[in-house]
Formats: sequence, C-alpha cells, structure tokens
Amino acid sequence: MRQLGIYRLTDRLGAGGMGEVWRAEDTKLLRQVAIKILPEQLANDPEWKGRFLNEARTIAQLNHPNIATIYSIDQDGETLFIAMELIEGASLSSVIAKGPMIPADAVRVAVHVADGLSEAHAKGIVHRDIKPDNIILSPRFVKVLDFGIAKQIGGTADPGLTGGGFVVGTPHYMSPEQALGRQVDARTDIFSLGVLLYEMLSGTKPFLGDAVTEILLQIVMKEPRDIAQAAFGITPALANIVRRCMKKQPEERFQSCDELRAALALSLKEDPSALRKSSVPTIAVRKSEPPQPAQPTVAQPASPRGRALVADDDPATRYIIANILARHQFAYDEAVNGADAVKLLKTNDYAMIFIDLLMPRIDGWGVLDYLRSHRSARALPRTYVVTGVQNQKLSAADQDIVTAMLYKPIDVGQVERLVKA
Repeated sequence: MRQLGIYRLTDRLGAGGMGEVWRAEDTKLLRQVAIKILPEQLANDPEWKGRFLNEARTIAQLNHPNIATIYSIDQDGETLFIAMELIEGASLSSVIAKGPMIPADAVRVAVHVADGLSEAHAKGIVHRDIKPDNIILSPRFVKVLDFGIAKQIGGTADPGLTGGGFVVGTPHYMSPEQALGRQVDARTDIFSLGVLLYEMLSGTKPFLGDAVTEILLQIVMKEPRDIAQAAFGITPALANIVRRCMKKQPEERFQSCDELRAALALSLKEDPSALRKSSVPTIAVRKSEPPQPAQPTVAQPASPRGRALVADDDPATRYIIANILARHQFAYDEAVNGADAVKLLKTNDYAMIFIDLLMPRIDGWGVLDYLRSHRSARALPRTYVVTGVQNQKLSAADQDIVTAMLYKPIDVGQVERLVKA
C-alpha cells in the first residue's frame, strides 16, 4: 500500500480533472479520510498547482454539515495532496440513473444542497460546478463536493484563477452567463441547482446535444421542455420553483439560496401516502420556522396498554407507526426532531420508542446518547431505530440499548410484530 506522509492509501475511489481520490487511513488519528492527489505532471504547472491550492483554501473557509470538510493540504516529495472528510454514500448521479425521484426526495436533496451553497455564498464563494457527480447522499447528510473551480468574489480573490472571460464548468449544468464566459455570482449556482432539480424530478437533463457547443447554445437561447410535462405528478408550486431557478436572466431567478430553500421547504407539504414510496434514505430538512410542540394526531385509547414515542421528521413514517400503535391500544406522543424527543423523554415514561437517526436539531444518535446516559434513572423502553440506510452499523454501546432496527420504506408487517411483542 502506498504511503503519503501519515496517510496509508488503501482504495482508489475515482479520478477527475484535478487528480485522483483515494480512501486512506490517518495513521496518527486512526481515522478514515479521503486523499485528493494532484498528478505530478500538473503539480509542475504553476496554474494547475494554483488551482489545486485554491480549492483547498476555498473549502477551508467553509464549515457546514452539507459541505465536505478539509483537514489539511500537504506535500510528500513531489506529490501535492489534500486530506479531507471521507463521505460514505451514493452519488446523486447513481440515484438518478435508476429513474426519476419522487418529489419529496428531490426536494430534500435540493434543500440540503441549498443550505451548503448558502454557507459558501455567505463567504463570497460560488461553486460553479453543481452537478449530480458532486453531490453525495451520505447516511446522515447530503454533501456538496469538489470546489475545484469555485470562484471567490471580492476580498482576496485571485483574478488569475477566478476571473471571467473563459468558460468553466460542466456543460449540461452551466448557467447562461457561464456558457457565455461572463461574470458569475451566487445566482449561477441557483440556475445549476434548478437543472439538478429538473433532472431529479424528470430523470432527464433539460439541455441535450451531440456536442458541447450545441448544449451551450440551448442553455443560452432555448427553453427546455416544461418541467410540468417532463416530470409526472409534481405540484404547480414545485414546477414554478424549477422554472424560476432556470430563468435565463439572473435577476429573474431566486436571488439567494435562503429564498430558494424557503420555497422548497414549503413544497414538502405533500400527501403522506406519496412519501411512503421513497426509494432513498430520508434526509432531515432543517426547518426555518421555530419547531412546534409535538401533538398526537389521532384519538388516544381510553385504556392504553402503555405509551410510546414516535420521533421522526418524516410525516409518512410517523403516520404509519402511530396508526399501528393506536390499533394495538397504545397511547403515543410524536416528535419532529431530536430536541423535542429528549424533552418528552425527560417528562414521560414510555414502553417503547421509535427513533429516526436523521432528524434536525438533535439527531437520533443524540437521543440514543441521552437514553444511554440516563439508563440507571429508569427502566429503558424497547428502543427501535428507524433508518433508510441498509445495513446501518451501530456501536457496541448502541447495540446494548437498541432492541431492533427498522428500515425505510417502513415494513408495516414488521412494525405490527414489534408492537405486539
């Protein structure tokens, strides 16, 4: 196995225009990391070396759960490399390849990408290469990768590396101003995110062609097939969001990712029966508005067998589990985030609890930590972990308090058996 400084390279994960990416072990901290290596022939080119350093410095300014974290930039002999967070998960491109995503999944992914981009834009950084290959659906978060051609606006920007006048990006996802080599700003990323939404919802790219020039001309001159026709069954509100993101003129788009994510969050209010068809892990959406107290949604039985807690930000999951509990004469409380779940656990005794690992504010791991730290104070309830990640791994400490795992989409028969047990 190859060694770079303190890092032992184990598996080659991929390659791109800026070099190879490897899985590696940090031999000092004993953690898994990703190592991005600038090829030797490029490391000797001042411009490519400058771009590589620019990527590291750009990511280093950002600290956000939806952006891959950089640990260091280092050199071993003639090899220049970046050590960064290793993201375990599937690329968005691999998910889209299976067909159109249901609106709830597409919106949740887009909200997380918008949150990460909002952090970058607040630091004056435009990504300029938002595309499915640069979005990873990890077990806990959506992650935005590859700031290799990001543009720093103002401040300490190096015009030699980030200036306008030349075309950079991936053709299918470029904004019109990118395609024309003009100056860009945060609204360029909003256009690309609109293209991403279009593809997630329809399963097809909005701008197609046999040559790069043909694609760029379509982006600049032509409107794509309307999203309401390309994507079956989406709401008018969501269709309008996609159209507005993809306006040719930047001033006609959403003017910030915060404005876009607010509109997206509202569009998540869909029929729970549609949400049950989700084929990707449920992704927590941090809400802009203050959380509301958890309230039961169906009448409670007069003589319940016990009380249960259902903690999940996905209304479809809560709906399914709550109705099964009611049928089996259990009272129940609901929580839409981990913080509310902990509040309820402090004041109530529960016979069983269902905990989603992916929740806003405090996630399911935090709720498990609370249960573990208070296990001597009262008897532990039967604890069921809910996750969309198949073969989710639990630590030995978590296994000691978790009764069973439930996977999304929820198997009604399995929940029935667990409740009756």
